[in-house]
Amino acid sequence: MAFKDGDVVMVRKDAVADPKWGGTRGTVVEIIDNGQMRVRSDQTGDDKWFTPDQVVSG
Repeated sequence: MAFKDGDVVMVRKDAVADPKWGGTRGTVVEIIDNGQMRVRSDQTGDDKWFTPDQVVSG
């Protein structure tokens, strides 16, 4: 799936090394040329980078 800025996504629980981000719902705030996207958590407001296979449409 092609994501774009502003999309609401959920971080896959089995796709992250940081357990606090697994299952987190957030908003895509930036996408760079290699496809990585910066997601802002709805709960904490923190940002973290993910690849498209680490998130699902939320």
